[in-house]
Amino acid sequence: MIGMNNNDGLRYFQVQVKTEQATHLPGISILEHFTKVEVISSVDTSQFPATYICLVHYEDENIFEKGLNLDLSFQIEKIILQFQNHAYIVARVVGPIMAMVQGVENCWLTMPTSLTRNQGLFMTVQGTPKALKEARDKLQEIIPDSLKMRISKTVAADWISAPKLPKRRHEVMNTAVELGYYSTPRKCTQRDIAEHLGIRQGTVAEHLQSAEGIIIQSWSKQALDSGFE
Repeated sequence: MIGMNNNDGLRYFQVQVKTEQATHLPGISILEHFTKVEVISSVDTSQFPATYICLVHYEDENIFEKGLNLDLSFQIEKIILQFQNHAYIVARVVGPIMAMVQGVENCWLTMPTSLTRNQGLFMTVQGTPKALKEARDKLQEIIPDSLKMRISKTVAADWISAPKLPKRRHEVMNTAVELGYYSTPRKCTQRDIAEHLGIRQGTVAEHLQSAEGIIIQSWSKQALDSGFE
């Protein structure tokens, strides 16, 4: 049963969609390549499909040797860090559920959100009560089966907090997002960012690499400390 709190203020709800409930959805094919996909942070939600930093787990350590276009529902734009069985990537996530969330005004995807072979989709959506009701109704149209959902009247602000970046690094990262560096297709280069800010291209590259590393390390530590798996 799905409910909705009608009090004032932002709310969030967490939805569990079992793998067998989503066999008709195109995004389920992502699990043919990855055992688990976790959304870490949004990069650009102003365009469809939205772009996110994700942590992907896999069994084949050579998974990316044939290229990044493994699945139409998961358009990988960049590998940030790669290890033997997992990698941090920037990807555009396509599919009816993600399109539904992105299409509802005052409603957005947040963390924790993950897709696994064993548990299926665990998604956290945050927004106004009106927006969440609209998202809930549309989700029931996509997946008419009974869904497991947890609802809260408070914002889960303490789950994953954004790391504090030095002022200059924060400025470079924000400028990169605003100019479309993480958009698809990419709308600017590091040189464009450097010219916009009046600094060297090498400095921009250093700031972006450092900021991406700080975000990933912060997320990993908080996820470990919280016991989230």
